[in-house]
Amino acid sequence: MPRKEHFDHTRGLWFAGLPERLQEEVLRSSVRLKLKRGKHLFRQGDPAIGIFGIVSGEAQVVGTTLAGLDILVGVHRPGNWIGFLACLDEQNYTFNVVASQPCEVLHLPIAAVRRIFMNDVDALSYMVAPEIATLRALYSHLIEHLAFTPLQRLARRLVDLASNAQGERVITRTISPITQDQLALTIMASRQWTNRLLQHLEKAGLISRGRSRIDVLDLPRLTQLAIYGEDGFILTEPVSESAPAK
Repeated sequence: MPRKEHFDHTRGLWFAGLPERLQEEVLRSSVRLKLKRGKHLFRQGDPAIGIFGIVSGEAQVVGTTLAGLDILVGVHRPGNWIGFLACLDEQNYTFNVVASQPCEVLHLPIAAVRRIFMNDVDALSYMVAPEIATLRALYSHLIEHLAFTPLQRLARRLVDLASNAQGERVITRTISPITQDQLALTIMASRQWTNRLLQHLEKAGLISRGRSRIDVLDLPRLTQLAIYGEDGFILTEPVSESAPAK
């Protein structure tokens, strides 16, 4: 059985915000699992089996379209908890969640979720809160996305992937594994166009690239670009959609 001394309960807004009695009950009822890279926590379309908390490592959230394309939606890191919606509406999981690095996770089974959170309104509100926050973020993203330039869309995507949605503040971060094709799909651009945009961000000193990885060097400035656009970030060589990829 996991105990508080074996789990950093200060990481992640959801667990840290629970009353102590609920924290103790979640830890008492959870099972700690070790997952190798490439192992799924759950698959899109699977029936709900509970929620999962990342203790160490990283897990990618991947959505699969009807045409069979895999879209990288986000990255979960230590402190994140996953799987609330399927447990709330008793439907299937809406995404694949797969370990992109070796992971340790806490699994709170669905029976324990129902026992701990579904029997009184106050406890239920803690289960609903993460999904409300996600919905608000989605609305904001949809509205802003309509007006974003391709460079802003790429910056926003990198910010989303480098950030911890549940509260961790960082300046630099490595996103790995990730491919140029994955990024191109998520910003609705060609691979060649995405390559040019990445070169632009490299020359601005915001990122560096390696094999299947992107190092975000200045997350605050990248966030500024994502929100406010290209003012102050134009280089001597302007980005051109017709320019050939190197």
